[in-house]
Amino acid sequence: MPPLSLSANTVQEALDRADARHWTRNPPRSRRARLAFLLSKNGHDHTALAARLHTTPQALESFGNLPGSQGGDHENSALQQAVEREVIRLWQPRIRRRAHATILHNNGQMMISFRAWLGFTAAAGSSDDPRLRTLTLSLHAPHVEALFSAWHRDAPEQELVTLLSDALSACYFHRNRPQGTTETVRIERIDYLEFYY
Repeated sequence: MPPLSLSANTVQEALDRADARHWTRNPPRSRRARLAFLLSKNGHDHTALAARLHTTPQALESFGNLPGSQGGDHENSALQQAVEREVIRLWQPRIRRRAHATILHNNGQMMISFRAWLGFTAAAGSSDDPRLRTLTLSLHAPHVEALFSAWHRDAPEQELVTLLSDALSACYFHRNRPQGTTETVRIERIDYLEFYY
């Protein structure tokens, strides 16, 4: 398996990958071991896991060379990426909660680096032409807490994007503006995103 990338193009996956810095043990690396881990989290139900990964039980068997499979060496990069994302999402939840609590206890600072298409809303109206921006900045405690809280309750991606958009508005676009500034920013599409904490 290739080395773990720490950036992603969704907020949920970027948070999951940032948590990897706090793991005390590495997750399984082989396809068979990863599928065994995911099956243990899905009641050993191949059909439920296949649905979660947007594939079929037969494709899972082939991918992991599970008993009764044919063609276990068949390469499926999309499925491989889906399996990796799911393993990262589920690995060491207690360690991650402890890391999040420690970060919040210590002023809740979080750095982000991203490239995304941003839309803007101001008193005069909205921009219909999202602009590609590349930024690295620090998010402050209330926004970090909101992102962690949403992650812990498995909030949908759109909610996470909205929370991150609010954080960008407050921590970057409003930092040198007068109080009561009405401009807001919304993330239209993420090219890459990485959290550091």
